[in-house]
Amino acid sequence: MEWTKETYEASVSSRCWWYTRYGDGGDPAREYGCDIAADTELRQIVEMEHELDGVPEWAQQVVERSINFLPGCGHYLFPQPQLEAVSAIGSETPPDFVHGCYTVERERKRQMMDYVLCLDAWLAGGSPDAVGAELMALGYRQIDWPKVCSDLWKVLGKRTELKELLIERLIHSQRWKIKQMAWEDDLAPAFGRDEYLGDYAASGCEIDGCTYVSRPLPNFVEDASPRVQKLEARLAEICPDWEWFRYTIQYGWLCAPKAFRFLERLLWAIGKERRAVHTHDNPLETGDKVPGFLQCVDTYPNPDEVTGWQRAFVAALRGWWRGERLEGNVANEVNQRLGEPTPVKRWLVRLLVHKLELGDTRHVAPG
Repeated sequence: MEWTKETYEASVSSRCWWYTRYGDGGDPAREYGCDIAADTELRQIVEMEHELDGVPEWAQQVVERSINFLPGCGHYLFPQPQLEAVSAIGSETPPDFVHGCYTVERERKRQMMDYVLCLDAWLAGGSPDAVGAELMALGYRQIDWPKVCSDLWKVLGKRTELKELLIERLIHSQRWKIKQMAWEDDLAPAFGRDEYLGDYAASGCEIDGCTYVSRPLPNFVEDASPRVQKLEARLAEICPDWEWFRYTIQYGWLCAPKAFRFLERLLWAIGKERRAVHTHDNPLETGDKVPGFLQCVDTYPNPDEVTGWQRAFVAALRGWWRGERLEGNVANEVNQRLGEPTPVKRWLVRLLVHKLELGDTRHVAPG
């Protein structure tokens, strides 16, 4: 097979690089200092595909959904998305719904609702004792809510217009995420039905011609809300670090492994009324060391365990497609889910391995 730009772009193997440096195709990839044509492994994968007697429809959908939409910056349910991709290959059945980026189950939403209640009480001028007592009785998570509320009030400190507006904008953003983010049994009918959080629009969650669900999903355009526009206009006037706060508030996705630690650090910065913390997308050479005050350590994976599992997972996949099956807990699960090898499965697994090696896999963000 002669390697050309046209050959690559016509291949199914070219359709799974979302959230990698290959995601925008050959020419844009060179802007990031990488050359797709120089990737020997990818060329061999495309050649492996070319040697197949056609790519069945199910395999094309597995590439476009399961492999393409692996969560690039991690997912709080790690390693569920990775294992579901393996199961899709092994069963030769594309998923109806990919549990990846921007998807969260009901339990995650209920966890965030407890913290939003705390923020709403602070904004309303309520006492930490009152909301702490309510959450001890009715909260979803069983933690020391009176202490959480007391510590939160201390972190936020003296009330100012800037803090009130930032908290109000943060509450709106989190409520929008709770309403917007989908799961197969929660396509936005269950949460926030009594709240206008942006104009409604149907969306298929399409990215580069591929979609990770098989049916349209509701979408709510938060920026269209006059309330949001008014809040942001005032914040732009009085907040020197508003662009940082705006980005950080908007990108606090619930699906992130450390969504609640992210919230904790953002609240610390709001209490300081400045860009006080280092983040992955907006690094600081020096940032405040933020103590834990939301008691959220149990909501995200252990980073050492994640790293060890990921290494074993990739090794098991590589061994499987090469016909060198490994042993061990992770390898045994991979082998069981993949079943007996076929040429199509071997190509898919090799493609999956390369995607995992290229991806920006921030399963646990810096603390």
